[in-house]
Amino acid sequence: MTATKKKNILFDNQQGRDFYTVLKQRVAQSFKKTQSSYKANLFMCLKSCFLMSVVLLGYLLLISGIATSALGIIGLYVLLGFLVAMGAMNVAHDALHGAYVTGTIGNRLIGFVMDLFGTSSFYWKKEHTVDHHTFTNIVEHDADLNVPIVLRLCPRAPWRSFHKYQRFYAPLLYSINLIRWVYYSDPRRIIKAIKAKMAGEKSAPVPELALMVLFKVVHVFLFIALPLMLLPVSPWVVIVGYLCLLSTMGLTLTTIFQLAHIVENVAFPSPDAHGKIDNSFILHQLQTTSNFATKSKVVNFLFGGLNFQIEHHLFPYVCHIHLHKLSPIVRETAKEFGLMYYENKSFFTAIRSHFRTLKRFGDASSIEN
Repeated sequence: MTATKKKNILFDNQQGRDFYTVLKQRVAQSFKKTQSSYKANLFMCLKSCFLMSVVLLGYLLLISGIATSALGIIGLYVLLGFLVAMGAMNVAHDALHGAYVTGTIGNRLIGFVMDLFGTSSFYWKKEHTVDHHTFTNIVEHDADLNVPIVLRLCPRAPWRSFHKYQRFYAPLLYSINLIRWVYYSDPRRIIKAIKAKMAGEKSAPVPELALMVLFKVVHVFLFIALPLMLLPVSPWVVIVGYLCLLSTMGLTLTTIFQLAHIVENVAFPSPDAHGKIDNSFILHQLQTTSNFATKSKVVNFLFGGLNFQIEHHLFPYVCHIHLHKLSPIVRETAKEFGLMYYENKSFFTAIRSHFRTLKRFGDASSIEN
């Protein structure tokens, strides 16, 4: 993206006010009728325990030496990468939105699962929970659009001739996304924050910085150092396996999040010269977000309800275990008020829509001023 100074974004919150008032009332009535909380229920707790147990089992299998060949060990790292991604989407994601339990401390503690897996939950919360959820699909404000020049994810991003091929090489970039995050983005942020602290400037709190460093060390110990000590193989096998673990996590997480916002139909609004968006915050979320595979129990279970992104963006403080129940309410209310409700019927139609969008943005004709 360009290096121009960011504008303060102003939403016209008079638009769609009646819609959101009615929607909130209906959602509240739904929870009241079932006498349930917006937060995690028993099933969510059991699901979380199951997923974390599976991650632990996968890790124990890796370091147990049950696999002795290079291929077998790398295969276990790949499997573990997928399992860890499931744990992050189902458990840490909800906690960092304050949606798992009532109370800041409990959610923060659960959110450290993400740090254990290698990524800073403190900075993820800022860039995803705040920037992305507030400024969805707005260039220079939505952190999810701030990718290297090799990918063009919106019509206002600079176009280069090699973008015509991005639909072919995008999966490779998605797979290295987490490697970049763990070993470039996070350390860069930490060093910058430490320098700011030393200069007496405002930055991340000292306890958060200390925990970031501690969890980075623990992560490296668990996934590199300990396997190197326990497994009777050459070090290159562990290193390659570990990179495959991060690549599997990166490909899985990045792809799932792309299917909600970098697909057909959704908008990429641009503020005017004064930073004003001609929509309310709520209508903006409907305009820029799409669901996918909402009828698939497998997709819903594995990906932490992220296939119900519309409901998640409208009610981010609601645990994902409830989103499938909110979907009919949101859909019918949107229809009643004549509003959009975007959805791809299956996981694979969403994948195809995403790659068609990459193809469209790879064409010079998609450029908008």
